Amino acid sequence: MGSDADRALSMYVQDLITSGALVPGLMERAFRAVPRHRFVDHWYRLEALGLQATWEYVLFDRDDPNARDLAEVYSNTSLVTKLSGCLPSASSSEPVLVSRMLEILEIEPGMKVLEIGTGTGYNAALLAELVGEPALVSTIEIQQDVAESARGALDAEGYEAIRILHADGVGGFAEGAPFDRIEATVGCSDLSPHWLRQLADGGRILLPLQHGHLHPLLLIEPSSSDPVRAVGRWVDHASFMAIQGAMACVNPWQSFILGELPRDGARRRPIPVPLPAMNEGKLPLTDPEHRAFHFFLSLSSRRLWSPLDGYGLADVGGRAIALVVGDEIEIRERPGETGCGDRLAEDLVDLLERWERLGRPNPDAYQIEFVPKVESPVLGTDSGNEWVIERIHYWEIVRLP
Repeated sequence: MGSDADRALSMYVQDLITSGALVPGLMERAFRAVPRHRFVDHWYRLEALGLQATWEYVLFDRDDPNARDLAEVYSNTSLVTKLSGCLPSASSSEPVLVSRMLEILEIEPGMKVLEIGTGTGYNAALLAELVGEPALVSTIEIQQDVAESARGALDAEGYEAIRILHADGVGGFAEGAPFDRIEATVGCSDLSPHWLRQLADGGRILLPLQHGHLHPLLLIEPSSSDPVRAVGRWVDHASFMAIQGAMACVNPWQSFILGELPRDGARRRPIPVPLPAMNEGKLPLTDPEHRAFHFFLSLSSRRLWSPLDGYGLADVGGRAIALVVGDEIEIRERPGETGCGDRLAEDLVDLLERWERLGRPNPDAYQIEFVPKVESPVLGTDSGNEWVIERIHYWEIVRLP
């Protein structure tokens, strides 16, 4: 019959297959071969008490797990394994997202792969199973204690040949290059030019790139016309912890945290362009059409703001916000402020109507190019269909064909 952990792993893989998140074949065999519970010995569980939330430390015995903890490990849940202050700084990502990213990469046996962000080591072990030889996998982790913990788990599970580097992932791993695939498992503020140079011919980078307060997944490869440039396309939505090191804390959008603006007395106005109803009790950006408009806002305004109950625009001074909440625009202002929220709401409506005129494009409709900052971005004549985001190393140019 096997152990409780064996049964939990089998049900976990079957649930991923049934939901469509896992493709039978090589991917299925990899997930069956790598038991997720062997890569964690603790995590932090978020406990909500009314409006308050606290982190509960969970000590996990991977050799003799109890039923509740085992069920949590083998659910579609990210497991936060380290906190920096009150914010997560290391985790094991949601299995559905892990599977989806590996599927997008189209990894084949014999490929060399570089991972940016080791975490628990679980994803590196899956990569080793997919390429067929652990020595073909290298992974970089900036936090030394996290790297050491992953090293111990990988060694214990027979993946001693996977190379773990304690370093800033922005530099990649020149000694191990060229790589057929580079996968970042942290939210990035930019593409690193080192990663682009370390790709093999035909290689690809899967990058969760910050747009607003989400990290849509972009599949990136060198431009066929100029190897120092890159082209990319949106392939899925995601949200990650932000990268640390040289590319940390660079945010073209709102870089500060707004204090609580009172909802008491908030004003509402109708949305002139209909949007789908937000699912009660779920985050607003779980709906594809809301995500599509959010992505458009990330291109069109640096005032984008995304609290838990909606998304929209924020005043740079923190005086007011105008959010899409449900089927209305909600305006919240600091006491004594007048007019600022109405102007934000009008700007939000203007952008929504512009998105409507463009045909409500989904994120996969855009063409994306990365041009080194030493060059000047060259735009076409239709400014209504082009946007430029200034990043650390690159101009990100986004176009609607």
